[in-house]
Amino acid sequence: MTTIRSLFDPNKKIDRRIEKVITYETTDEVLLKQEITEYVATASIESNCERLLDLLDAGMSGGSQCDIGVWVSGFYGSGKSSLTKYLGFALDPDRKIEGKPFLEWLQNQFTTKSLRARLATVAQKHPSTVIMLDLASEHLAGATMAEISSVLYWKVMQWAGYSRDKKMAYLEFKLESDGRMMDFQGKISQLAKGKSWSQIKNDPLVAKTLASKLAAEFYPELWPDARAFNEITLDEAVNEDQRIKEMLDLIRRKSGRPNVLFVLDEVGQYVAARDNLILNLDGLAKNVKNLGNGRAWVIATAQQTLTEDDPTARMNSAKLFKLKDRFPVPIDLEVSDIKEICYRRLLSKPPAEEKKLQAMFEQYGPSLQYATKLENTRYYKANLEKKVFCDLYPFLPQHFDILLELLGRLAKTSGGIGLRSAIKVIQDVLVDPSGLRSGEKLLADQSLGTLATTVTFYDTLERDIERSFRHIVAGVARVKKTFGADSFEANVAKSIAVLQVLEDFPITRENLSALMHPMVESPSLLPQVKTAVEQLLNEPSVPLGEVDGSLRFMSEAVATLEQERSGFIPRRADSQRILNTSLESVFNPPPSTKLFNARMVSTGLKVYSGASLVSLVGEKEEIQTHIEFVPEFDYESRKSERILESQQRSSRNFIYLLGRQDPEVDKLGLEIYRCSEIQSKHRNPADKEVADYLRSQAQRAESLALDLESRLKKSLSEGSFIFKGKPRPVSEFSADLLEAARKHLGEVAQEVFEKYNQASTQAESDLAERFLKTERLDRIPSKDDPLGLVKRVGNTVRIDTDHAA
Repeated sequence: MTTIRSLFDPNKKIDRRIEKVITYETTDEVLLKQEITEYVATASIESNCERLLDLLDAGMSGGSQCDIGVWVSGFYGSGKSSLTKYLGFALDPDRKIEGKPFLEWLQNQFTTKSLRARLATVAQKHPSTVIMLDLASEHLAGATMAEISSVLYWKVMQWAGYSRDKKMAYLEFKLESDGRMMDFQGKISQLAKGKSWSQIKNDPLVAKTLASKLAAEFYPELWPDARAFNEITLDEAVNEDQRIKEMLDLIRRKSGRPNVLFVLDEVGQYVAARDNLILNLDGLAKNVKNLGNGRAWVIATAQQTLTEDDPTARMNSAKLFKLKDRFPVPIDLEVSDIKEICYRRLLSKPPAEEKKLQAMFEQYGPSLQYATKLENTRYYKANLEKKVFCDLYPFLPQHFDILLELLGRLAKTSGGIGLRSAIKVIQDVLVDPSGLRSGEKLLADQSLGTLATTVTFYDTLERDIERSFRHIVAGVARVKKTFGADSFEANVAKSIAVLQVLEDFPITRENLSALMHPMVESPSLLPQVKTAVEQLLNEPSVPLGEVDGSLRFMSEAVATLEQERSGFIPRRADSQRILNTSLESVFNPPPSTKLFNARMVSTGLKVYSGASLVSLVGEKEEIQTHIEFVPEFDYESRKSERILESQQRSSRNFIYLLGRQDPEVDKLGLEIYRCSEIQSKHRNPADKEVADYLRSQAQRAESLALDLESRLKKSLSEGSFIFKGKPRPVSEFSADLLEAARKHLGEVAQEVFEKYNQASTQAESDLAERFLKTERLDRIPSKDDPLGLVKRVGNTVRIDTDHAA
């Protein structure tokens, strides 16, 4: 069997190590070498990189008036961290791998000579000290969302070799600035019995005990005794500009280089919409510009742009707009690059293997496109092309769009902590190196023609989804428990779960079928999906609803409502009301006919409720239709009874309409009742999930009512009309129930109004009076003699008294 794995280059194994995400902390040479040799610089990335190098060159050469704030934005996983990390390392002359400058490793990944040369020129002209701060993982001990300037300041202090403890680091800094560090270290060595300060300074118990004693000795004006040093709280809110100056002076003194790059990762997530943090970042960038003389830059990365009305910024915050003047250099990485990176790093195939895929596409391409087309969604609307299919197989373009949107949504709700990059998820879907789908057959080992689906996406990202959307994962778990973990219903549930995270995706049966399509050559799964969805919606233990035509799992609050809902039992009157309402809709408008093109005749409608009749409409009509639903086993017996009854004089104006009872009708009535009751008992809820659930119940009641009407129509269409002892199959008149009832009524009306044909006119109420008051019959207008009662024989005019009327 030819497998998907066999399509890929054996020298570039698809299950090789790929980093979960690129982080600034990974500096081990072995890992860093693997990272940089795997790096893919797309045309867009290279263009942005060259523009940034030009700006750095101009700024570091030209003085303090240049713009030094760079805002690198892009979708989660678009390469913001890798671009800024590798560019920063390339400009740092101390950064090497295997003795070779990192600059050369990055140059090897660029495709254009001009960019390779530009990078070398800027690195040579402006060697820089690069301080990298990942705000997603680094923070101050004991501080919740500390100001960025504080986090950066203590990051620089650690870079410079000061203690990790803020108070110890401040003491070291002051001693060094005052030229007293040597004396302090000597006395520490005596107190610590020969151990040096560098050996104990990061041991909090020992260092604080000894340092507090010496602090009082060296600076009695600040700390009269050891207790005063231990109790003092450092005030970091004052003199921000002085602190930035100290920080820049320290970096330049320690490194011997005038150029400084501060690279701050995940700034957008960190400051978000917090005014104090945004204001602090604004001040930081302002001070770096004013004090750095064009040789100190701040490069920030964020998923958000700084343009508040940017339609592509899915996570944008209007408050970040305040930073646009401090970070006037925008670099926005394109989402489309992620697809190209995944293809070039992981999904590329040798030419011989591509030919197999081309042949497959030529044979099944049109049917595949039809079966996997998405409806009413913004995701991938273009026609599926052969090259795109071959490049991305076993994924389809819409799989990438949905995966990227899914990761972006998860990043927004979780801050991106612990989340994998798109390429890592793609690898996990293929070969599961993370061990998330233990015991399952790998997609890479499936036969050629197998496709990735939303089912595998869910299995791969279940833990990530659960962190932010527990109720969705709980919903899937209930489906597994009820229908089985390997059931088709469970796969449908997983697909619903994946798409629900996207929020605005229409989760219809058609779109589920498209995204669950298992094989290139498979027929559509739509019939199976429709059946499974109905099973899930009808299962009380599964908290699945349908809101505005889109399926969704509900929260725990909704599960409580669902439990309450399941306890509702309709009274007989409630069930009859639901049936009557449905029958009124079935016979809307009520059957009518025009007798001899003159008189409109309608029938009233009554339905049997036990032994009694309940009027639906037209209670005063002369002809009444009595509707009755009879179990199949009793149908012929009841039919005989109604034939006899219809022959009685009292029944001469009755039509009996017998339908064959459908056992599903009672179930539908029960569900309609429960949907309506739960909605009426919980009006105007504050919780959005509850509101959505109640809205879904209203919509479900409407959908079930249509199903009930359809079943009632079918039941009656398979039944019989009985009039004056004559049974006639409904289908004899028409396949359509209303049309059959109308035609049958036309025949009945002629028998009920048997003499109407003798005077087939709709007489006005004063017609008889006008006729009798006519003085000259020879001049009577036709409107006063519509039946032609006046006869002219020769010159004689008389009334025809033998006329039947």
